[in-house]
Amino acid sequence: MRNLRRFIFILLAFSLGTSGALADPPVTNDQKQGSPVTVTKRFFFSTVCEGTSDLPHKSTHVKGTVNVQARTTCPGQGVEISSRLTRIYRGIKTSVAKGNYGNGRTSVNLSMNCIWKKGMKKIRYEIRSTHTLSDGRVGVTFNYASLEC
Repeated sequence: MRNLRRFIFILLAFSLGTSGALADPPVTNDQKQGSPVTVTKRFFFSTVCEGTSDLPHKSTHVKGTVNVQARTTCPGQGVEISSRLTRIYRGIKTSVAKGNYGNGRTSVNLSMNCIWKKGMKKIRYEIRSTHTLSDGRVGVTFNYASLEC
């Protein structure tokens, strides 16, 4: 079991570092594709410990930006989160990254300028977060949205 965890951790770390060399996780319900498929928006370490990545969304406070939040919670343990918000437009990926740590819970807020203009296709924004607990457990969450800002 320990070797399996180590293998999964190495695989996840490699997939984050190669930015797309491995397949992306499944995507959500897209009306054009038909049937819904599950996205790993939330990762449960146990009944009280979890990691989440929210949907990227248009900011209601700062016009022209896209915001997203990710959280890791586990009462009584050290927690760490590392997140990357990526904009994909015409095959070009632009990213911002942030990390944080704390005791019991921590979160990160990421934002980037929206480059969408009237007449353009929607632009895809993805968040991928790595949630780490002080006991060594690691989970990865992913979420995305296609936006017109």
